[in-house]
Amino acid sequence: MFQKSDIQILIATMNRTNFDFLNAMFVFSDFSDFNLLIINQTSEDKQLFSSVDNIKVVNSFKKGLSKSRNLAIQNATQSLLLLTDDDVIFQPGFESHILRAFNTDNNHDGFRFEFLNGKGNFAKKYPKHFEEKLSQLEILNTSSVELVFKLHSIQRVNLKFDENFGLGAEFAMGEEAIFVADAIKKGLKIGFVPEVLVAHSHLSTGQRTAVSMQYFIHSAVFYRIYGKMYLFWIALKLFFDLKHRKVRFREIFKMLKKALKGKQTYVNHSRL
Repeated sequence: MFQKSDIQILIATMNRTNFDFLNAMFVFSDFSDFNLLIINQTSEDKQLFSSVDNIKVVNSFKKGLSKSRNLAIQNATQSLLLLTDDDVIFQPGFESHILRAFNTDNNHDGFRFEFLNGKGNFAKKYPKHFEEKLSQLEILNTSSVELVFKLHSIQRVNLKFDENFGLGAEFAMGEEAIFVADAIKKGLKIGFVPEVLVAHSHLSTGQRTAVSMQYFIHSAVFYRIYGKMYLFWIALKLFFDLKHRKVRFREIFKMLKKALKGKQTYVNHSRL
């Protein structure tokens, strides 16, 4: 049976010299009650140090969110890893949801949970009930702050984030979907639990990204996950974007051209 002390919260942050930001993250609980591993991407003159046993800090002078995630996994020590950012607010009882999920079903290697937006509503349209496995659309719609994995499972299959994707990389999003897709391809069992872990008020990278650039990035993500089937997913995205008027008919060729360029850019990167 997993206990609270088995949970380790892996926090990606930048340029921190003190722990004040943790107070905003743990409004409903005391951060000193949890095992934290903070990856602080910074410069040599802005480092963060901890003298507390349950708060570990790694100062890194490399940039990129996926690099931060991989460094966190590499330095993790506890059984259950919660991937998160420095601008979330942990909700009351979040740790109970995690423990209940893993203690109730020991066959799963990881779970996707829910998170709220700044208005207190669900950030996405989630399934209403527990799911044994994720659909393809759910994989593509996954965010890092929703994920909790068993450390042993990640280590067993040598699972890592693709550092070509994520903030600070050539392709600024999609790293979470690739991570989950890779986990499933490697035989890990990932389910969905309809319980909220955090609130996150800021716009996602996708929401901040221009539509044409989304096609550039998503094409690379789809090709990374599905290979030659990537065009099917681009066509599906184009259909929904036309339906919701995010793209106009006269822009179709432009979006397809961006998509082809994104795929080719990824192929060229992967050959290096």
